[in-house]
Amino acid sequence: MCHDLRLVILAVTLFALYAASSWLMLRSVNNRRLEPIAWAVSLAALFAHSDALVAIMRSSEGFAIGLLTAISLLAWTLAVLGCVIAIDRQHRVLSSILLASAAIGSTAAETTSPQRFAETAAPGWELTAHILLSMAAAALLFAAAATATLFVLLDRRLRSRRIADLPSALPPLDALEKVMFRLIAAGFVLLTLALFTGFVFVTNLFAQHLFQKTVLSIFAWALFGVLLIGRAMFGWRGRAAVYWTLAGFAVLALAYFGSKFILEDLLGRHWG
Repeated sequence: MCHDLRLVILAVTLFALYAASSWLMLRSVNNRRLEPIAWAVSLAALFAHSDALVAIMRSSEGFAIGLLTAISLLAWTLAVLGCVIAIDRQHRVLSSILLASAAIGSTAAETTSPQRFAETAAPGWELTAHILLSMAAAALLFAAAATATLFVLLDRRLRSRRIADLPSALPPLDALEKVMFRLIAAGFVLLTLALFTGFVFVTNLFAQHLFQKTVLSIFAWALFGVLLIGRAMFGWRGRAAVYWTLAGFAVLALAYFGSKFILEDLLGRHWG
């Protein structure tokens, strides 16, 4: 009971801190006096979340990173990325979205104890590197998908001539598109490294229940690769690029979290 209460308190605290940081970061675009408070709350949220993750990773018992723990790790990575993006005031809307996403992800994950399996052991540096690369790639490509969604909303408002309804904090379409492709390029590099480390350190895709995840991850990698080639060689941009981005992230999310949900919650197994 005390442990469950602690989890609830932690979840509420993280949600409150991340939600406040998201709101303050958005408001700081037009109110510079809120900037110090926004940064202080954002860093406090990251510190609290980091402490919670470290407590899980330092557990003396063997464990596997379950679905909810993976979501929490992704939420932490999104928060870090949101803070980095917030350095440029022009992109604090995107930063606010990432911090709000971190609020939802951390709350969903921290309300439940990490899933454990009797036969698992603490991960070595190889698996740790693979996990960190995977989460960093997922965070960057999630941010790219969020940017693509903002692009669609802004483009629709402009096409319907509802310019007056647009928030002043939103950047222009060209700036959004440039950020989206930078995020995709960075995420693609990390996803390539994550796949490479997976191929090097995974000994048996079928025995370790990684076949479906690997196939879907390669498919997502191919989608982002084609998009980047199309951008470089043929100047792909606009809605076509946005839809490729959303499709690529949807496949990647299915690879990371959809297959993990089916494996753990429906089949009672785990990766590794």
